[in-house]
Amino acid sequence: MKKFMSSNWSMRLLALLCALVLFAYVNSLKSTHNASVLTNSSSKTTLTSNRKVTISAPLELNVNSTKYFVTGYPENIKVTIEGPAALVTTTANTQNFKVSANLSKLAVGRHSVKVEVDGLNKELSYGLNQKYIHVNIQPRRTATYKVSADFNKANVADGYEVGSARLGTSSVKVTGAVSEVSKVAKVVAVVNTNKNLEKSVNQQAIIEALDANGQNLNVVLTPSTTSVYIPITQATTTKDVPIDLKASGKTTADTSYSFSSDTKSVTVTGTKAALAKLKSLPVNVDVTDVDATTTKTVDVSTSDEDGISSVSPTSLKVKITVKND
Repeated sequence: MKKFMSSNWSMRLLALLCALVLFAYVNSLKSTHNASVLTNSSSKTTLTSNRKVTISAPLELNVNSTKYFVTGYPENIKVTIEGPAALVTTTANTQNFKVSANLSKLAVGRHSVKVEVDGLNKELSYGLNQKYIHVNIQPRRTATYKVSADFNKANVADGYEVGSARLGTSSVKVTGAVSEVSKVAKVVAVVNTNKNLEKSVNQQAIIEALDANGQNLNVVLTPSTTSVYIPITQATTTKDVPIDLKASGKTTADTSYSFSSDTKSVTVTGTKAALAKLKSLPVNVDVTDVDATTTKTVDVSTSDEDGISSVSPTSLKVKITVKND
């Protein structure tokens, strides 16, 4: 061992080994430092990166809405916000800010009003697609109007007719500027129908307020929709047809009957097709237990005739003459 330690080559070898260990240690420290720098740099970049996003926010008006009615303004304003990405994302998701216009000190008439944004974090910058709005402030009025159904009657198929429409609400409240409400000529529930209607219509309809020219008015309707039922049935007409008196009930083989009545014909109501086929109306005369000439009141029925809805008169007097063979 002493020989080895005293040897020049052994000392040189030991020195080289120590140098290699020291070099490896320094390099490892440098690599760790560089990795830490890169990680911190990446984290810093992530934390400080910016984002820009555009949000469509509802516009709020500061105005005495019980006294005034405002028109002309947009319902939404586009707000472009920019800043730290995390903060922009949170703001876009929560929309915890307000876009408004203050009309409280303005008189009746037309005005240009500045749009304001409140509640945004100070680290965010913003821009508006519309910095000013144009409004028309008018005295407010509410009136009540009757509602009628409005639909294209030309869509009803040939041979069919329209009954009286039934609506879920008979009247609505119309609210708006005095100048607009005073123009209301009628309020209608608009019913959209297909062509060649043969069946009744039952649907929910939008209510509209129209002026004398049939144009929609800028007003608020309460309610704004209603149910509408429109009966569609086959068209009916009337026709006078002769009666055909026939014996019914229990009869005897050796007895015959003849009938006469002051009523020679009746007025029948039904579809055109049914009346075209109807040449006479059968009337059954019950002769059960009739063994001598007598007069009876007989009901006139149309229940056996398809397409026939009614008859007038509904009864008649019949003289029954009995003949024994």
